[in-house]
Amino acid sequence: MAWSSSHRRQRLPANWEAIRQKVKARARGRCEALTHVADCDGIGTDCDHIDQGDDHRLSNLRWLSGPCHDAKTQAEAREAQGMVKGSPLPRERHPGAR
Repeated sequence: MAWSSSHRRQRLPANWEAIRQKVKARARGRCEALTHVADCDGIGTDCDHIDQGDDHRLSNLRWLSGPCHDAKTQAEAREAQGMVKGSPLPRERHPGAR
């Protein structure tokens, strides 16, 4: 979801920029994704909430590259829609099948 259409920024604490800088410093600017996507160059640019929601503690934040952050966000969106990457939705039985 783009920032332009999200209300997420409004829910961030007043000291969000200071928190971001702490996460970046802890990561030494490197992407902290457990699994990197092909486009990841290893350089972090985004502060990511590990668990969704408004838990802004340092233990719930990590520094990710743009491509890794985008991939995580897309995976969360698919999960929210009841889909898992690579597996189709369960097929329903045809109403006439026995």
